[in-house]
Amino acid sequence: MSILSLLLASAAFFLLGLATEAHHRRRFGACPQAARCKMLRTGGWLSLVVSVTPALLAQGWIFGPILWAGAIMAGAGIAFLALNFVPARANGRS
Repeated sequence: MSILSLLLASAAFFLLGLATEAHHRRRFGACPQAARCKMLRTGGWLSLVVSVTPALLAQGWIFGPILWAGAIMAGAGIAFLALNFVPARANGRS
């Protein structure tokens, strides 16, 4: 369950990162449209909110929030490193 919480938190921060123009342009070659930005942000926030449930189920109400806080910090770090340091795929553009 704690792995699920980490995966959901990582996905949340990936989505929130891709909602920014710089990261979206680097990964997809174009700035996101307003509707796509809103969809990415909504998905990111929903994933972040849902990620608390597996942490609470794994550790209960005492240590669950602590596990969740650790999962969102680790997820943010993973997303930051991947979005900034993993090279973007070549889309055939120069």
